Amino acid sequence: MATFRQHHKEILYTKDQPQYGFTLIELIAVIVVLGILATIGTGFVVKTTEAYQRTQTRALLVNTSRQALERMTRQLRVALPYSVRITNSGQCIEFMPIAAGGNYIDGNPATSFPDVVPDSSNNAPATSQIAVAPHVISTTFGTPLHITIGALSTDEIYASPYVSRADYNPTSTNMLLQLYTPKRWQRNSINKRFYLLTDPQAFCLVGSELHFYSGIPITSGTVPVGVNPSILARNVTATAPFALQMGSENRNIRINFSLNFTSGDETIGYTQGVLIRNVP
Repeated sequence: MATFRQHHKEILYTKDQPQYGFTLIELIAVIVVLGILATIGTGFVVKTTEAYQRTQTRALLVNTSRQALERMTRQLRVALPYSVRITNSGQCIEFMPIAAGGNYIDGNPATSFPDVVPDSSNNAPATSQIAVAPHVISTTFGTPLHITIGALSTDEIYASPYVSRADYNPTSTNMLLQLYTPKRWQRNSINKRFYLLTDPQAFCLVGSELHFYSGIPITSGTVPVGVNPSILARNVTATAPFALQMGSENRNIRINFSLNFTSGDETIGYTQGVLIRNVP
């Protein structure tokens, strides 16, 4: 009897001990909660990373596009107003940079035609020399190769017989311009100004790239794209990249850019105008 009671007590004692552990439902609930937290955390990290990458991409895109537009603006502002023209079916803006300029004081030092050059109105004898006020030649945009006086259209500069342009003779001094052949101009400048120009340059949208070209033959009717370009930007698109509003003797010329710069999923569109001071 004593043995049975002792065994019974041990059994009761064992059953009364506290039980430790998790039920299956509790485990499932914990797994579900942890899964939800992991999903939320992962989504937050992914979105934060994507936002950072978009910010970096957009900053790089803004920097690239601004550098391209600033260069275009800076160079076009020193172009001869009536040398600016749109070519290549609207994909290129061509121009001739001004290397120097000043006032002429006697159109023909060998004759008595003060303060004017021979033109179609005064019918003075053609001359290959023009006395000018002292001037400084800048080679920032190239070596002077051409002289222009009184130009009022692109045809007078680019199209034969070049009535408002002549070839610059490098034997010229800062007080006497020399031409290769005697010249009678189309007209005098209303401000008695002359300009020394380099060969044409151009900005072109070629495919999806924005290019810069220099040393374009002045007799070329279009820009020879693909020949030694300087690439300003890639992934550029536009329906009409360049538009030109011609000026007059008292109104500036305006050039408008409409370009879209793209990188990844980011696209920035720019519409910008450049005024070229018109001093014929």
